[in-house]
Amino acid sequence: MKKGLLTIVTLLSVSGLLAAGCGGNDSSTDEPAPSKADYIVEADAICAASQSDLDGIVQSLPDDVEATESQEAITEEIIPAFRDQIEQLRALTPPEGEEEAIAAIYDAVDEAVDMIEENPLVLDQVDPFNEADRLATDYGLEVCGS
Repeated sequence: MKKGLLTIVTLLSVSGLLAAGCGGNDSSTDEPAPSKADYIVEADAICAASQSDLDGIVQSLPDDVEATESQEAITEEIIPAFRDQIEQLRALTPPEGEEEAIAAIYDAVDEAVDMIEENPLVLDQVDPFNEADRLATDYGLEVCGS
């Protein structure tokens, strides 16, 4: 059902948070870590930029998550787009002292994306991004995780 596909797009926006480690720019740049408010603005901008592309993919799909076309779009277009978005987010330098909180969000997103990648039909059964959404919202992200 399209609800499941819309769920993945909306929830993975949180997810605008994944890759291998809790980002950070090259420490040799001597740039100070951003404030939490600045980090949220940057992260939410990344999520907003990719959200319209993801919405376009979902809107072009059949209503049925079980349809072959939907399954292919999830594995070939949506999951890679979210992984790219999350990689961009992880590349941001987190605010000083906030590394663990941000890593927890990314880790929760990783788990959700992996679950969907393993079985896209899970979207019709549960909300795999529940924990990631909660953590992102609690952190103060407005677009990511909404």
